[in-house]
Amino acid sequence: MDDIIQLEIHGSVMLVTGMILVLIWSFYISEWWAAVFGFLSLFFLIEAIWHYGVADYKRLRKDKSS
Repeated sequence: MDDIIQLEIHGSVMLVTGMILVLIWSFYISEWWAAVFGFLSLFFLIEAIWHYGVADYKRLRKDKSS
């Protein structure tokens, strides 16, 4: 499988995971341990954006070299 497609798939999985963690965090926001879900959701959402950015950069670099 192409490296760019793998990055986009991984970014999509992390994006969905981050959104699920946000929903869990918002449901249990009154509990003290819900902060773990908040931090994890931020991590997964930032990682998803990073993967999409790297995939776009690689695609642009690949297009310029062709």
